[in-house]
Amino acid sequence: MAIYLIAYDLRNETGSHDYQPLWDRLEELDCHKTQYSVWLGNFSNSAKEVHDHLKTYMDDDDRLMVSEFTKYHWYSNAIGGTNEWLKKNPPQR
Repeated sequence: MAIYLIAYDLRNETGSHDYQPLWDRLEELDCHKTQYSVWLGNFSNSAKEVHDHLKTYMDDDDRLMVSEFTKYHWYSNAIGGTNEWLKKNPPQR
């Protein structure tokens, strides 16, 4: 299992595309929202597999980055619950 940081820019967020399925899917996968467009997720899949799966919920011109989140991190003012989520899902590397 690996913790991944998932960051995206939804380029048509105010347009006609419905991004609710993306956000619902992230919640179904027990991911945690840490910032407006940044989530953490604990997966047994590779970063590419996570990326490719989430990209199916997005437009072609939307930006998506999936990167392993290691124990060598630092953050401030994350959305509530981040500390608790990381305690339940500690990075292994």
